[in-house]
Amino acid sequence: MGYPSLHTLFQAIDNRSLPLQQSKELVKFAQNDTFFHLAALKNSRANALKAWFADKALSRVILGANINGFGCQIPDCTVEYLEKGFFLETDEAIRAEKRTHLEGAIVIVNNNDVGQAEAEFANFYTQCDKTIFVAWDWDNHHWLDLSTFLAAHSDVYAPAHHENLYLLTRYNWATVGPVYCGTIQWSRQFLADNIVKIVTAIRSNSPLGKHIPYAPFTYRNRVVSMLSQHYPSIGFSDHKFHVRTTDERLEEWCTHKVHWIAPVLNDVAIRIFDALSTGGIPVVPASMQFLPPIKDISREYILFSTPDDVIDPKPLIERAVAIFDAGGVDGIVSRHRYALDHHHGDQRMADVMAFVRELFAA
Repeated sequence: MGYPSLHTLFQAIDNRSLPLQQSKELVKFAQNDTFFHLAALKNSRANALKAWFADKALSRVILGANINGFGCQIPDCTVEYLEKGFFLETDEAIRAEKRTHLEGAIVIVNNNDVGQAEAEFANFYTQCDKTIFVAWDWDNHHWLDLSTFLAAHSDVYAPAHHENLYLLTRYNWATVGPVYCGTIQWSRQFLADNIVKIVTAIRSNSPLGKHIPYAPFTYRNRVVSMLSQHYPSIGFSDHKFHVRTTDERLEEWCTHKVHWIAPVLNDVAIRIFDALSTGGIPVVPASMQFLPPIKDISREYILFSTPDDVIDPKPLIERAVAIFDAGGVDGIVSRHRYALDHHHGDQRMADVMAFVRELFAA
């Protein structure tokens, strides 16, 4: 028995009219005059910030606690960090001290800095009228409740993914990027200091692909489960990964030649750049091959998986291993340097600051 035709499969998609319904509802939703009033209010705030910063340098950067692990270096800037739970302070006197501390700074928060403190963050944003708030949102492809809040409560909104930009720009006209996720679990200096370890590590031919399971993404979970039947090094992990030391994490990444990446929604996963920065070869879905920023990565550094490869991954993995082995030390160093120069957290923050200066410099 042959396969059904493409058109037959297309017609068989459950609830096939859902995208049309969603699109119509979204267009209707976005016509609300309140969005214009929101834009006008935010423009007034932006003008006031421009006036206040007119004779001051845009050079003091404060990063949220969830993006403080990469020793951030931004040209012509000093970098400070917020402690975890900064916005949750209940004592009003201490909150006042914190607001004073933020005055004159560019505060760059990640969505995970705000997710459990929306009301508290909104209070800081409203009262800190001499502070530029930037929201670097890693989950605008699926956590829309928080993304719309962040877009509305930030002076610069920097989504990490292409999805939902039409909607999110209605909440904030100063939407920039996307500013893709980049390597932030290691500093550039740490990776440079450990280049010998990266180059000389004994690496397995089995691909590394430990992913945290997320219940809503059943397709992705099935892909990971299917691959784990071929390679036990692909499977599910938990959040304990984040409490391991930088050396322990580096050790794990450096002991594999190939890294299988299973994004939740075709998103540009941070794991792609972690793999490259540690000298490995990432394997990502072919559906991303010609989309930014993947389209700009040398095809010597990355491979693409098809549905056939999910069913039988061995030929693709063998090809990736062969490319790794043929490239040798030069290949490891080349991938490592490419990732550090183009896809490290330092570059992402430099990009953000370029947007900030264009928007707020006198």
